[in-house]
Amino acid sequence: MSDRDFAIRECSSIEDFQQCIDLERGVWNDADLGIMPIRLYMISKACKAPTIGAFESSGRLVGFVHTMIALIDGRVVYHSHLAAVVEELRHQDIGFRMKLAQRQHAMKAGVPLIIWTFDPLQSRNAHLNINKLGAVIRRYEVNYYSEGLSTVFDSDVPSDRIFAEWWVSSPHVDSVIAGNRPYVENPAGSVLIPEDINKVRAISVAEHLKWRLRVREGFQSTLKGGLIVRGFERADGTSRYLLGADEEQFQFRQ
Repeated sequence: MSDRDFAIRECSSIEDFQQCIDLERGVWNDADLGIMPIRLYMISKACKAPTIGAFESSGRLVGFVHTMIALIDGRVVYHSHLAAVVEELRHQDIGFRMKLAQRQHAMKAGVPLIIWTFDPLQSRNAHLNINKLGAVIRRYEVNYYSEGLSTVFDSDVPSDRIFAEWWVSSPHVDSVIAGNRPYVENPAGSVLIPEDINKVRAISVAEHLKWRLRVREGFQSTLKGGLIVRGFERADGTSRYLLGADEEQFQFRQ
């Protein structure tokens, strides 16, 4: 295995988890108060919730996805809590490969659903979650993590989040992972976002806030009446979430 090949495996040792913590600090530049300690990684491992890591041949950790156990409607699901990849390797599909390993772990354990939050203004994350993984969205939360809670969150813009729902054994996810981008025929609604909110932020915090409030209103007015986000389109300047009808495959089976 060359230095640019990566082994995707479950983190299991104290040394693995220490590398996760080091990567947390490197990626988010967060104070120790915001860093998840080793004991919580160990607790998740004991509860059969995996931390999936990407390792170079040298043993260096270059990315990880941490999982927690959660309950929704009385059903055990996974909550994908943390995900990080070193800056210089973020276009190597490492995150995608780690998520596929997380999916395999869930399917083997009989867990039907993995959920996680992400910023609805981040088009790159939306593209990965919806177009490459097959997640759908039916839940929007206002200022979910508050403002300025740590260096990860803005102090000037509310930390609104949407919940990705990844129904790991659904035909939709099977199709998307096989390379078929989600197609929403005659969308029942859409929500527009900038192609690169980070560039907007660098120019104007006020414009960032305007986008936040505009997108919040868009989601709150469209995520109702049985509609969910099923697709995502990227274009120069702007991108948009596409809404369609909910389906039984995106729900718990009786």
